[in-house]
Amino acid sequence: MEKVLYTSGAAMELGLGVSTLRNYAVVLESKGYYFERGPNNGRIFREKDISQIQEMIERMTRDGMTVDQAAEITAGQSGKIEVLVAAPEEQDAKLNIDKLCEKITLLEEQQTNLAEINKKLALQVERLTEKIEDRERDQQLFDMMENARNRKKRKGIDFLRSFTFSDKKSTI
Repeated sequence: MEKVLYTSGAAMELGLGVSTLRNYAVVLESKGYYFERGPNNGRIFREKDISQIQEMIERMTRDGMTVDQAAEITAGQSGKIEVLVAAPEEQDAKLNIDKLCEKITLLEEQQTNLAEINKKLALQVERLTEKIEDRERDQQLFDMMENARNRKKRKGIDFLRSFTFSDKKSTI
């Protein structure tokens, strides 16, 4: 299994300071070298990356090159390897893009269907609201008619009671 390190671990293995390693990595990236990134966007250093940085350091110490010169040679040598490694990643990226496009198309269709369903539900809610309002109005009318009928009954009963009570009182 390949060894994978983050910046602090790679710096310890190379015998460099973390900031020095970061500077070297930035210079290498500016020359076209590619480092994988982790979940927090931190650089991931694989064995090949560490060996490339070691070669870069050797060129600077042995040949007296500047950081830029050594990085350019290192990035140029690794460029062929990176292209070969990047090709399947590009294909995977294209497949991922195709899958994302399919998902987007599917989501758009679902959104259209949901919009239609929403319109139908809105119409049903409107109809039900009208029915509820009609029933409430009918109930109010029924209650008013019931009250009017009860008042008429009471008036008639009260009218009759006055005769009935007066007759009974007089016979007593």
